[in-house]
Amino acid sequence: MGPPADARTVGRKRSARHDATVETTPGPPPSRAESIAALQSVLSALAYSLTRTGTHARLTAAAGTPIDRPGLALLRVLADEPEPLRVGELAERLGVRHPHVTRQVSQLAEQGLVERAENGGDRRVQLVAPTRRGRDTLARVVGAVEAKLSESLADVDAERIMAAVDVLSRVGKWSWDSAVVHPDTQGPEDTESGV
Repeated sequence: MGPPADARTVGRKRSARHDATVETTPGPPPSRAESIAALQSVLSALAYSLTRTGTHARLTAAAGTPIDRPGLALLRVLADEPEPLRVGELAERLGVRHPHVTRQVSQLAEQGLVERAENGGDRRVQLVAPTRRGRDTLARVVGAVEAKLSESLADVDAERIMAAVDVLSRVGKWSWDSAVVHPDTQGPEDTESGV
């Protein structure tokens, strides 16, 4: 796992578009602080790239399906659950305010990607589940992303990919734990993403 003992991993910016690459250079292994700094640099560039409208548009075009980022995030949460979720549960899992999710659910329902149902006769509580079309849409986008990843990582072995999964999962948990907002509080992510 990780770079060989005789290589030093250094993150650097490759272009004005904030693409990141990692290069190895001969020398002693990097210190923990250097490794963390390199990871932060790569994560910053990755976050920038993944949140760009053009990146999302290319992926959804490759999948042949028009869906915005907030809608895709909502579909991912719903698809991971065996049972329908309340709008409040969706808002909590996405770390955003209830009205954002209500609006997004309405848009997805209009597209036929989710369906709503009352919760035991209580009209104030709606349950939301993905439709077959919603699951198919998500599967196409995930397939397009996985194909691009497979192409980009063609020369990387499975062990190194799983090491990256472990590190990114830990970073994701840290950032998620840090980003969760109280339902009555608007965080910065609420104003930018729409969900």
